[in-house]
Amino acid sequence: MNKKIQKLDETVVNRIAAGEIVVRPCAAIKELVENSLDAGSHTIQIHVKQGGLKSIEIRDDGCGISKVDLPLVCERFATSKLKTFDDLYHLNTYGFRGEALASLSYAGHVKIISKIADSQCAYVCEYEDGKIRPSTSIKPCAGTNGTLIVIEDLFYNNPIRLKMMKSSSEEYTRMVDCVMKMALRNTHVSFTLKRDTQIEPDVYTNGKDTTILQNMKMLYGADMVKDMYETTINENDTPYKFQCKACFTGTQYSNSSKVSSSSMTFILFINGRLVDCQPLKKAIQQMYAVLINKQTCPFVYLDLIMDPTTLDVNIHPSKNEVRFLHADPIIVAIVQAIEHIIVAKSAKQTTTTTQLTFHMTPTSMTLIPPTPKEPTETDPKPKKTSLDSTNSNAKKPFATNLDPSRTVRTSSRDQKLDKHRYHNSSVSIPKKIAQSTSFVSPLASITFPRQIKLTSIELLRRSIDEECDADLLNIIRNFVYVGTIDGQSSLIQHDTQLYLVHTRHLSQELFYQLCLYHFGNMGTISLEPEPPSIEDLIRLETNNEEVIEYVVDLLKERREMLEDYFSFRLSSTDPLRLETLPILLDTYVPNLDYLPQYLLRLSTEINWNDEHECFRTFADEISKFYSYRMQIYSEVDGDSEEKQHWAIEHLLYHAFKTMLVPSKHLRQAFVKLTEVQQLYKVFERC
Repeated sequence: MNKKIQKLDETVVNRIAAGEIVVRPCAAIKELVENSLDAGSHTIQIHVKQGGLKSIEIRDDGCGISKVDLPLVCERFATSKLKTFDDLYHLNTYGFRGEALASLSYAGHVKIISKIADSQCAYVCEYEDGKIRPSTSIKPCAGTNGTLIVIEDLFYNNPIRLKMMKSSSEEYTRMVDCVMKMALRNTHVSFTLKRDTQIEPDVYTNGKDTTILQNMKMLYGADMVKDMYETTINENDTPYKFQCKACFTGTQYSNSSKVSSSSMTFILFINGRLVDCQPLKKAIQQMYAVLINKQTCPFVYLDLIMDPTTLDVNIHPSKNEVRFLHADPIIVAIVQAIEHIIVAKSAKQTTTTTQLTFHMTPTSMTLIPPTPKEPTETDPKPKKTSLDSTNSNAKKPFATNLDPSRTVRTSSRDQKLDKHRYHNSSVSIPKKIAQSTSFVSPLASITFPRQIKLTSIELLRRSIDEECDADLLNIIRNFVYVGTIDGQSSLIQHDTQLYLVHTRHLSQELFYQLCLYHFGNMGTISLEPEPPSIEDLIRLETNNEEVIEYVVDLLKERREMLEDYFSFRLSSTDPLRLETLPILLDTYVPNLDYLPQYLLRLSTEINWNDEHECFRTFADEISKFYSYRMQIYSEVDGDSEEKQHWAIEHLLYHAFKTMLVPSKHLRQAFVKLTEVQQLYKVFERC
């Protein structure tokens, strides 16, 4: 049956087109922020409710919209930024299609309040389907210079699109990411973003002509900026003229403590417009994959300026994607420039530390390196403790005829207490840890020749026991090590559950506790053949002479205390040199590539004015420095990936099992992957 071709109703056409531009609430935010920037705003305030689905309010102090322009403001293809097609190649604005507000009026209810500088009052108008809403008109009202746009009930007439929105919190997270990127480049504009009824904003910049790095520190945190490099790539002498300002992290940066995503953060502006360029992003990812560990998530910001006549911004209505001439040579030039700087900086940072050798002098410790034993098969009774079980300590009768899916097969390399010898006194591992507030760390049973009776240290040790998580403790004490994933994470089995465990998180907590219990009784790691200069080490992290001088003077002043309590010995002659570091775990040496950063943080992160806080913050910083980070393999030193993985299993995870007292915040380091029962269901279906 032949169906007659007919022209779609204009309203249907416009609603279809609106769906391409306003895909989700964060797309609406991007379009509205770009309009505010085009209006010359210096302050942009955004307030959203229910992830933008209920309402979006954006207020700016730009030039405003005159009363005569208000009837056209929500009509499709009505714009003040483009007159002829050739103007596309000479754009100096973000918007140019005249579709954003029109699309929003087809997807939600729009209200605009605007005032220009020459007007005595503001005017308010409501819109629906690209036109002024019936039964309403343009009315005068009170208002300040600029524009307030309110979008309510987004996608109220598109139930399928509305159901596709997973959650209001996820949509809001996308908004935060978008606004942070826009705020990063526009340093002259003050941005504020908050949601629902909260008072404190989630995104804030002061807009006082700060630099990109200052905005980056404000938005993304100070830790990232410490390993951030800047460069300007200028290719004006080539046929494909362009300039690119790049800010990117090096090999020392790791955001594993905060970040949930394992991908690179890539922010690209081309001629001031926030866009995406997959070929450029993939080329940079491939470059980083060779230089850094897989678990490190680099941050790259590029601000690319090129000839507008070589740039096509008219690829998609959302304006997120662009194409440009000479793409391949431009991408190669940018990637090579970034790679050259990262390699040069990494070589400089490791020049001092990688040439050092070590001599360990223990104090009251038996240093016997662990040696693997012959494989044995064990079949212990199953335990019922897991991260997601609140009644894990209830006793269950042991049945002789268990369902196969309930049995536990342990590794042939199961850890035994006699596998390693850590201290002169052995530490027993209980098979079942009861819920108790009187738990005492195994480290407390160690006897040192020097007794420390400081109240602050006693309180810090006691807090470790009080914050113990009994469920995690059962897992830690009774797990079976399965294997290393990539040096940063490992698999362990407890009962019938399989967990992915973040090694660095656990090691940081372990070294914090070891620092407090070995307080005043630490062995030493001597740096040989010549102790490095403190000034030279800090200069690898910063070139600020005032900061360098301050750190050196501070360490000189605290020299006696550092050596007495933490085996952190400094030379008594000039230049000031670092002679020893403390031993916290037998045969374990931290990654010395992070030594310059650690020394600098001793001057900025330690509270030297209060005894309790001083020892707590010092233990916290030393634990971050000693926490496990895989080092670059050196065949000359006989190092290898297999050797480091062996050390993770037999040194670190054995120490976790015998000494670590896990607190509740370590739950984020455990990810339950599966359990035997679920695997049996999978195989049964097969």
